[in-house]
Amino acid sequence: MNLSIVKTIFLKEMLDTFRDKRTMIAMVGLPIILYPVLFITAAQVSILQQTKTNETVSRAAIQGSTTERMTTWIADLEQVDQVDNPEARAALDAGDLDAILIVTDDFEDILASDGSAPLKILYDATEGPSREAQRRLVDGLVDLRKELLTERLLTEDLETTFALPLDITTDNIAPPSKSTGSILGMILPLIMVVMLGIGAFYPAVDLTAGEKERGTFETLLSTPTSKLEIIAGKFLTVFALSMFTGLLNLASMVITLMFQLNQLLAQQPDNGDFILGWIEIPPSSILAMGIVLIPMAFFISAVMMTVALLARSFKEAQNYVSPVFIAILLPASAVSIPGIELNNATQFIPIANVSLLFRDLLTGKASLDMFFVVFICTAIYAMLALVIAAWMFQREDVILSEDSGVPLTLNRNLFTPASTPTLGTALGIFAVVMMLIFYAGSYAQGRDLHSGLLITQYLIILLPVVGILWFIKVNIKEALNLRRAPGGAWLGTALMAPAWLLIILQIGVYHNRILPAPKEFAALSADLFTIGDGGPLAVLALLFIIGVSPAICEEVLFRGVLVSGLRKRMPSWAVILTVGLLFGLFHLSVHKVVTTGLSGVFFTYLAVCTGSIFLPMLAHFTLNGLAVLIEMGYIPTFVINYLENNAIEEQGLPLWVVAAAVVVFIVGAIFLEQSVRRKQAT
Repeated sequence: MNLSIVKTIFLKEMLDTFRDKRTMIAMVGLPIILYPVLFITAAQVSILQQTKTNETVSRAAIQGSTTERMTTWIADLEQVDQVDNPEARAALDAGDLDAILIVTDDFEDILASDGSAPLKILYDATEGPSREAQRRLVDGLVDLRKELLTERLLTEDLETTFALPLDITTDNIAPPSKSTGSILGMILPLIMVVMLGIGAFYPAVDLTAGEKERGTFETLLSTPTSKLEIIAGKFLTVFALSMFTGLLNLASMVITLMFQLNQLLAQQPDNGDFILGWIEIPPSSILAMGIVLIPMAFFISAVMMTVALLARSFKEAQNYVSPVFIAILLPASAVSIPGIELNNATQFIPIANVSLLFRDLLTGKASLDMFFVVFICTAIYAMLALVIAAWMFQREDVILSEDSGVPLTLNRNLFTPASTPTLGTALGIFAVVMMLIFYAGSYAQGRDLHSGLLITQYLIILLPVVGILWFIKVNIKEALNLRRAPGGAWLGTALMAPAWLLIILQIGVYHNRILPAPKEFAALSADLFTIGDGGPLAVLALLFIIGVSPAICEEVLFRGVLVSGLRKRMPSWAVILTVGLLFGLFHLSVHKVVTTGLSGVFFTYLAVCTGSIFLPMLAHFTLNGLAVLIEMGYIPTFVINYLENNAIEEQGLPLWVVAAAVVVFIVGAIFLEQSVRRKQAT
C-alpha cells in the first residue's frame, strides 16, 4: 500500500467535504450556532417562567368548616389568597382556582382534644400554578403543624425533644470533583457517542453510497489506485471528520454550558463555590478519555462505512445507517442504568465499556487495569470492523451492485422472481418477525404460555416468513436451504448436538456466575415444563411445543432466510457470527444472549457448511428435546441422582465430562467436514 496515494485520497476527500455546503452546515454550522441558541434560549425562558411563577399569588378556596382559625392561617401564608367560591371544584377544573383546602366539620373539636385533624389539598398536577399553590399550602401548613406541636408540649410541660426521639442528620462527604463526575458521568458518555456518530454519519454515507449514486466510484476504481488504498483514504477521512465534529460539538456544548453557569454565578454569588466545584473535571480524566476516544471513533466510523457501502443511493444509505446509529446509543446508555458497573464482564461489551469507563474516570474510581483492558478491547473491535470494511470494499458485487431491491408495492406482478432473498429483504423479514413477536407473541404467551408459544412459532414466525417469500416471488426451496445433506453429515450432527448440550451447560454455569439469572427465570421455567399430569402425553406435548416447533419455525427464519440472504454479501464466517448473534437477540433476554447466541453459531455453522437446513433442525430439536426429557425426569435414574447430588447448575460438570464432550464434538465436526468434501469432490 502506497501511503502517499492514501494521503492524496485523504486530502482530496477532506477538501471535497469542506467544500460541500451541506456538510459544513451539518457538521460545523449547527454545533456552533444551534447549541448556543438552544441552551441560552431554553435557560432564559426557564428563568423567566420561574420568575413569573414566583411572583404570582396562588388562589385557594376552603371547603367545609371555614373557622376563624383556619382563615387566619391561610391569610398568614405568603403569596396565597383565600377565594370564596361556592363552586370551588368546577373553578379548579376551569383554572379559576389553583387549589382547594378541604376541612372537616369537627376540625376545631379534634384540635381542642389534642387529636390529629385531617386536611386534604386538591390541585391539578398538570398545571404549573396549581402545583405551586399545592407546594405553598403544604409548606405553610407544615410550619403551622410544628407550632401546634410545640404549644402542646409546653402545655404538658414537656421539652420539644420529647417528640423527637431520634435526631437524624446526614453529611455528604463526596468532594466537588466526585459530585461533578457523578452528574456528568450520566450525561457525558452518551453525548460523546452521539457526537462521534453524528461526525461519522454524513461522511460515511456520502463517501460510499453517495459516490455510487453519482457514478464516481467506478471512475475511482478504474485508476491504478488499489482498493486498499482507496478504503484507507476514505476511512481516514471519515475518522478525522468524526473526531473533528465530535470534539467541535462537545466544545460548543461545554463553552455554552460554561457561559450559562457564569451567568448563574453572577446572579447568585452565594452559590459560587458550589457551581465552580460542579464544573471541576480532573485533567488526567480528560486525557484518558481522549485516548480511549480514538479507537472508539475508529470503531464507529468503520461500522457506519460498512453498512453504508451496502446501499446503492444516498437516501438508502441513510435508511441503513440510521438504525445503526440508534443501536450504538443503546450500549452507551448503560451508564444511566442503576447497578451497571465496569467489571470483568462489562469491560468486554463494545461502546458500553467505554461509557462506563468514562463515568469511572469522572468519579475517580477507574483503575489503570480497567483503562488498559477497555482500550485494548475497543482497539481490537475497531480493527475487526476495519477488516470487515476493507473486505467489503474488495467485493465488486457490493461496490458496483445494481440490484434494485424489493419494490414497496402490493402488486405481486411487479416483483421479479429470484432464487434467494437479498440482504435487505432477509433483514427486513427478520425485523417484521421481531415486531410481531414483541406486539403479538408476548401478548399470546402472557395469556397462556404453551398455546402462546405455538401461536408464536407457526403464526408469527413460520407463516409470515413463507408468506413474504411467496409474495415477492423468491424460490422457497432455495431461500430456505431445503437440500439433502450428506449421510456422514447426519452422523456428525448426531455426535455434535448432545456434546454441545454439555458444553453449553458448562458455559451457562460460568455465565450465571458473572450475570446471575433472576428468580423469575426459575418460575418461568417451572411454568414452561408444567403441563397436564406430567405423564407420557404431557412429555409428548412438550416435545412438540419446545422441541419440534422451534426446530422447524425458528430454523426457517434463521438458518433459512437469514443465511441465504447474508451469504450474498458476507463471507461464511461473518454469516455464522451474525446469524448467531441475531439468534441470541431474538430471545429478548440479556440472560440468554450468550448461551443462545453460541448455540445459534453452532446451528448456523451446520447450515453454512452443508448448505442444508435439516441438520440445524436436527441439532435444535436434540438440544431442546433433551432439555425436556431432563426436566421431566425421563432419563436414567442414576443420571438424575448424579445431577441432583452434585448440584450441576451451581458447580458445573466435572472436567472429564466437559473434556469428553469437546472430543466428541470435534470428532462429529470431522465427520461433517469430510462428508461435505466428499460430496463436493463428486
